[in-house]
Amino acid sequence: MRFGKRLYIIFFALMAAVIIWIATDQSDPGQLKIGFDIDDTVLFSRDIFTNLPADKQNPIDFGWVNVRDRQYSLLIEPAAELIHFYRSHGHEVYFITARPGINGDSVAVFLSEQLGYPVTKGHNLFFEPKEYVGEYRYTTKHRRIKTLGLDIFYGDSDTDIVAALKAGVHPVRVVRHQSSIDQYGKNYFGNTNDGTDVKAPFSKTDLEQFYRGSVGVFGEAIYPIIWDGPASKNGAE
Repeated sequence: MRFGKRLYIIFFALMAAVIIWIATDQSDPGQLKIGFDIDDTVLFSRDIFTNLPADKQNPIDFGWVNVRDRQYSLLIEPAAELIHFYRSHGHEVYFITARPGINGDSVAVFLSEQLGYPVTKGHNLFFEPKEYVGEYRYTTKHRRIKTLGLDIFYGDSDTDIVAALKAGVHPVRVVRHQSSIDQYGKNYFGNTNDGTDVKAPFSKTDLEQFYRGSVGVFGEAIYPIIWDGPASKNGAE
């Protein structure tokens, strides 16, 4: 009897496990969680950084930066279209930036106005500044990517791709606008403005080959839509 009782216990334990597995599977449908970087991915914010007053540089005063998007930043339209595509199909969209969070509510308000739906700091907008380890600055975005359980992460910089890989999610490289590359080429395929040393081995010609192949230096996919930029809207920069 004891042996038979044990079999019943094992049987019902297995049945319970199957029921829990089915319930978990049904509660986790094919809904994606998508992450986006902000600067040069969703917002063309180059002009904030080129207009930094002398007393706001070295280090950059991000409290000043974060209240200047309305004055200087432009929404990158292909990114906005992609965001609306995902949301219209019921997927969740999050924003993760390496900017520090001081005055971050201003960034949330600006994104809300530009995208036409609520973006809230600490809910679907997160500030994850880089950290120094010795002489190198490393991304911390992977921690938030893991916490949120993202499936895909879009970003323009090398560190965005590294963050996605560290978090074990699919990285997609967004093509940085050429005027941003000219202004600050670092952290983008090394630095194609240099292309002469071990830290920056790729030239502008190599960059075009990456674009044509739609695969980046880390094996990431490259989002093939290139934004025409502010010149196409304003006639000239």
